[in-house]
Amino acid sequence: MNPSDMTAPQNTVPTRPAAGPSRPVSLRWIAIPAVFLGLVGIGTLTGYWAGVEIAGAAEAQDEAASVQEQFDLGVEDLLAARYELARQRFEYILSLDPNYPGAAELLDRALHALNVPTGTPTLAVPTPTPRPTLDLSSLEGIYQQAVSAHSVGDWSGTLDALLAMRRIDPAFRLADVNVLMASALRNRGLDKIFAADREQGIYDLALAERFGPLDGQAASWRGTAAYYSYANSYFGLDWAMATNLFGEVCRAGVWDSCFKYAMAARKYGDLLMTTPDACAASVQYGRSIETRPDAGLEPTATEAAALCLTATFVPPTGTITLTPTPTSTLPGLPTDTPTLPPTETPTETPTP
Repeated sequence: MNPSDMTAPQNTVPTRPAAGPSRPVSLRWIAIPAVFLGLVGIGTLTGYWAGVEIAGAAEAQDEAASVQEQFDLGVEDLLAARYELARQRFEYILSLDPNYPGAAELLDRALHALNVPTGTPTLAVPTPTPRPTLDLSSLEGIYQQAVSAHSVGDWSGTLDALLAMRRIDPAFRLADVNVLMASALRNRGLDKIFAADREQGIYDLALAERFGPLDGQAASWRGTAAYYSYANSYFGLDWAMATNLFGEVCRAGVWDSCFKYAMAARKYGDLLMTTPDACAASVQYGRSIETRPDAGLEPTATEAAALCLTATFVPPTGTITLTPTPTSTLPGLPTDTPTLPPTETPTETPTP
């Protein structure tokens, strides 16, 4: 078959005729939308960064107010001789702002005051006096020096004399030396615990226990100090655990446990606010404010309480009371209820 005789199939798409010369498009119609989109983008970015700056300024203002509040509370603690609590406040302020006015000087005062032993309600701590040089000429003389140091509350001086005697003759007055050494270690350990030097105090009490069982007061304070140290190991790392543990120590009101409990409860509440459980956050904020009033926390606590009420709101389910409606009457019938005439009772007539 000749190829020229072949016809194209019926479903073949006809070719599009060649287009004529195109009309040039004016650049004005392209530039106007581009400029409009650019202006919209600039306006959006400007509004976004303005919002970021406003939020940052508000956050910085809140932080400054919190730091100022801690500074004022630190001054109050310093005036009330709560030196350990004042020290922690000023250290916290300097960790946020190393150049905060007056914080470094007041921290030095608190640290200087902590180096001076103070009295406690349960055990008097005398002011240290210059320690006399030990006379090592005789064992009995060394022992009497240890007794004298113990009588004035110089626990370290007592231990120094007893250890010097032990180096010369470990068996000299062994029973008396053990009793005196246990008492000095016990009292020095409690002094350190009362001064917030908990780890060293626990160590001294552990040494005292080698010479005999501890009394109830020493054992109780050692357990409290150990529990505080355990709670403090979670502070800043696990706010939930720190809140639970410091809540137990705060009941005793020792050291700065209530301050740390309030701080941990607040931080734990902040974490819970990032979850749907706003009610749990409200509880933690409430405990923090009850333990240590904080005006800066009250707006956040109010917001958490409102979110909790919204999440737990249940609309009231009212009961529908049906009221009787008059029955419809057919047309032409009387609407009044007919009344029957009274029935007469027949009377019996007597017969003649």
